[in-house]
Amino acid sequence: MKRNLFVLLFLTVITTLYADVLSETVATVNLIKPEMITSTQVQQEIDAYNKQLAINGLPQQKISKKDMLENIISSKLLLQAAERDGVNVSGADIQKVIEAQMKSVEAQVRRKITLEQFKGIVQKQTDMSWDEYLKNLKEQIIKQTYVTQKKKNIFTSVKPPTEKEIERRYQDNATKFVSPEYVRASMVFISTLNKNNQEKTAAKAKIDEAYRKLKNGEISFDDAVLKYSTDEKAKYRGGDIGYIRRDDKNLRASLGDNFFNKLFDLKVNEISPVLSSNTGYHIVKVTEKRAPKVLALNDPVNPGNSLTVHDFLKTGIFQEREQAALKKALAEVITELKSEAEITIF
Repeated sequence: MKRNLFVLLFLTVITTLYADVLSETVATVNLIKPEMITSTQVQQEIDAYNKQLAINGLPQQKISKKDMLENIISSKLLLQAAERDGVNVSGADIQKVIEAQMKSVEAQVRRKITLEQFKGIVQKQTDMSWDEYLKNLKEQIIKQTYVTQKKKNIFTSVKPPTEKEIERRYQDNATKFVSPEYVRASMVFISTLNKNNQEKTAAKAKIDEAYRKLKNGEISFDDAVLKYSTDEKAKYRGGDIGYIRRDDKNLRASLGDNFFNKLFDLKVNEISPVLSSNTGYHIVKVTEKRAPKVLALNDPVNPGNSLTVHDFLKTGIFQEREQAALKKALAEVITELKSEAEITIF
């Protein structure tokens, strides 16, 4: 199932920064201070919500103005209640969430990313500036913190799944746990990214020299990696770049179809001729090949990763229960706050 790169903690309300003060007031909320909600705000929230769905490739959802108004009222009640009860979050708390999100992104793209790259992904996925995103994130964390503190008993009652429940979930979905074809490769790599024509010509001459020496037995593959490769991360582990999935569309697009297809055509321990990609020149040695297969319960989800299908299912079931607990706790808190607040809907 395709999942959004960023999942809002529990409310799908995007805070509107600028409301048209001349638009019609449709509701007022007052728990500790009066706040107006305008018709423009409601429509902006609906538009922003559907825009986020579109950005993430998800179908539009029909959400009525009445439902969105209820969401906005709930959001304002939670923020006012958190302010009243002194619930806040620190910069360190926000940083922890950002770091966790970055790790999640890295797990999906299978490479390290910088903070600047993460900011770019945020803007692309949320259509927010970084400052807007931080403001929105802070409010979401505050609201979740308030709910979890108020309803600790609901969350402490959430139990992890039993072995029988994990096995049953696996049996019901076994054919979905399919490992695609993988190769593990090492390579001598010389980048041509951001190079001019003269520099690209020099890079080609250098990789050709490395291949000639390899072919003539003048140098070992490991030594060729150390002497010629520009991949500083991989050169000190023999050029090993880890496992590559045949169905990795992002990597295929990054490297190009021609390079990708030739990579999977290589036999184990076969050294390729010089190959060109969208990023540079390569001499590749495939060190391992794995055929597609249906994964058993205790198989790793991905080769080279300790996470098993069992672990994946256990975590998934527990998260489902946490989400159900959060939904229940949120509903109870909102009901309680509505009984305390002055709410007028026009």
